Amino acid sequence: MGISVDFMEYVIGNQDGESSVAAPVKNEPGFTPGQAPQRFEITAAQRETLLRDGVVHIPQVLTPDWLSYLRDHTEWQIENPHIWASPGVASGLYDYIQRNVWTTNWGFYEFLAYGPCASVFAQLGGALKGQSEADEVRLTTDLLMVNPNKGFKWHQDNQNGPVAFEDALRWWVTLDDTPADHGAPVYLQGSQNNTSVGEDAVFVNLADGDLPNYPKLLEFRPKAGDMIVWHPKSIHKIDGPESQDWEKRKRRVLGGTVALNDALFWNKEKVEFADMGRHDLQHGDPLSNPHFPRIWPAVDPVEFQARQAGEVGRSFPGFLRMWSALFSKKTRDQFGSFTKVYNKEKPPEVVEADEAAEAATTASR
Repeated sequence: MGISVDFMEYVIGNQDGESSVAAPVKNEPGFTPGQAPQRFEITAAQRETLLRDGVVHIPQVLTPDWLSYLRDHTEWQIENPHIWASPGVASGLYDYIQRNVWTTNWGFYEFLAYGPCASVFAQLGGALKGQSEADEVRLTTDLLMVNPNKGFKWHQDNQNGPVAFEDALRWWVTLDDTPADHGAPVYLQGSQNNTSVGEDAVFVNLADGDLPNYPKLLEFRPKAGDMIVWHPKSIHKIDGPESQDWEKRKRRVLGGTVALNDALFWNKEKVEFADMGRHDLQHGDPLSNPHFPRIWPAVDPVEFQARQAGEVGRSFPGFLRMWSALFSKKTRDQFGSFTKVYNKEKPPEVVEADEAAEAATTASR
């Protein structure tokens, strides 16, 4: 593989302050901690594209300084791997993959708090909500992904944190140009409007339900600094290299989910790897908590201080909450979607190996 992670190098705990790269905004005159994020203007055409297609590609969201900053922090994270990356790395499906990296590495939190992405979420989230801008945007999860060796077949995203589909927005910012022959995200145009894929499904068969009603494929080849933003129900895939090895090349991406406006804490009664923090929120509570930090119109000072003090992140109570949902019907449906789609004609021993690998990667995603 192009990147090798040594098991003995995994770190447990917070890694704040260990990477010395400063956020570009801190070099500007008059910078104030907790100030509003930088702005990137979304066009009317881009808003309309998201509403029509369920996905929109936005070129050059990151300035060269922000791109360099995020690349530096990503490389540092790979060289200093966190234990939460181990399931995905062990599966071999990604060279490196870590969920909620914002909770362990301050650099990624500052990117989301001060960079231009929050304003993109506000404007495109506003389009989904019939507003010029969303009143509030909160991060429910992020995911650092490096080199999808085997790709990720047709699916919908459902590891979005405790937020309902109608209150969520998915996002992806790439740090590298898309290779010519693989690694391009592909979406079914308009598939956010499908009625046949249940909220607990991950993998889908394009011949099932009403998915044949969405035959047009939208393939994007984003360049470094570009974003893709999509509706959580949009069906999509990404193919890895034919050799299943990126060699010395890299495709580094930071993605995730944000919650819009006055979203509520949504107990999905299934395993939610994005929700293993030490909070006590219950179903129907306002999603207002340092574990789901506000990033628009600006960070909440109390939440900012809690993150700065390292008071957020995965915990033993959160692990127990996740474990209690492990054997629920909705969790079985979630992981069972892979079996139903891909295992119809495979020998049992191949099915068993494939399910183990996909379960590891779904857990990381």
